[in-house]
Amino acid sequence: MVPVKRIILATCSFIPHAPKATSFIPQLTTISLIASTRRHFVASSLLASTTRGQVCSSITRTVSLSATDSTMAFETGYLNAKDAAALDAELMSTPGFSLEQLMELAGLAVAEAVYQVNSENNKESTNRVLVVCGPGNNGGDGLVAARHLVHFGLEADIVYPKPSSKQHFINLVKQCEDMNIPVMSEIPSDKKYDIIVDSIFGFSFDSTSTIREPFATAIKDMIRLQKDQNATMISVDVPSGWDVDGGDLTGENFSPEVLISLTAPKMSAKKFKGRHFVGGRFLPPAIAEKYGVKMPPYPGVQQMPPYPGLRHCMEVPSVDDVHDQEEEDWAVQYQAYLDEKDAMLNEDGEDVPSRQGNKSPQGEDWAVQYAEYCIEKEKEFFQYNQIKES
Repeated sequence: MVPVKRIILATCSFIPHAPKATSFIPQLTTISLIASTRRHFVASSLLASTTRGQVCSSITRTVSLSATDSTMAFETGYLNAKDAAALDAELMSTPGFSLEQLMELAGLAVAEAVYQVNSENNKESTNRVLVVCGPGNNGGDGLVAARHLVHFGLEADIVYPKPSSKQHFINLVKQCEDMNIPVMSEIPSDKKYDIIVDSIFGFSFDSTSTIREPFATAIKDMIRLQKDQNATMISVDVPSGWDVDGGDLTGENFSPEVLISLTAPKMSAKKFKGRHFVGGRFLPPAIAEKYGVKMPPYPGVQQMPPYPGLRHCMEVPSVDDVHDQEEEDWAVQYQAYLDEKDAMLNEDGEDVPSRQGNKSPQGEDWAVQYAEYCIEKEKEFFQYNQIKES
């Protein structure tokens, strides 16, 4: 008997907003989506088409999931600024977490996500990360993350324009200096970085006020590095300068490629277009339920696994030489795919019965496996496009 656990999966739809079909995904009816180990498939509803974008709806359904599966879409609650502050305060009262504990847990999760992104970069990486820290708790998360990144084997520099006078922050800086991590007051102009970690402002940022120096300059310098050095921008919890509830209202064109939400995504994450991680494995179930936070399953010892279901409105880049496919072409390709699947299932010497009706030898609807095929094609599309643009 395969152990299963219950999860909530978000329904995703691919919607058209470009005249030319450019995705590898063919025209489909509503089918089942996502994720498998070798023999156990899981799905949520997907309406796919050969178009250039996707949005996630709020429709959900409950399915059984093999305990060995680790990649899935899911629905998660969103916190506004008021509830995010209340949740943090409750963590430090009812369960008795200290600020130092929460900061260490958050920083470790951030470091894990940054490490994953750096490992997956197609371009030749120098493993150099710039962590830009603000004066508050978000900056403290960045200081912790920088220390762990060095333990993970990466090279980290810290820019800390306005250090806090609180003892815990002084200790965090000392810990980084003991790891030979440079701590600077401004972003250097003569060094190249693969990744920039934006850890300046968090959910307590007041978007109605003007961003003051030295952080206004720091944000402009990060945007410059992102453009000039093709560095990957990763924001911690909330992209700096964004309204916590409303998203980017500044017009400064501060657009990170990756967002790392801590505890739970904030309302502004709904406006984010890019890769999204959620780190909140420490959240007690009672508090999560109180604030409507549905935490994703965390496989193994991971603190920050990526989940496709959180790629909000992620735009699929177009590729000029990808052409529309006839449905018959997809049928031929899928038949070859199924033959390959049969061969994999037969590796252990098992007899694979001939297909009957619309069911696989293991009883799953072929639409489930067809959805997996589409996901694999979409992944190939992203990889191809990244190589083409590099």
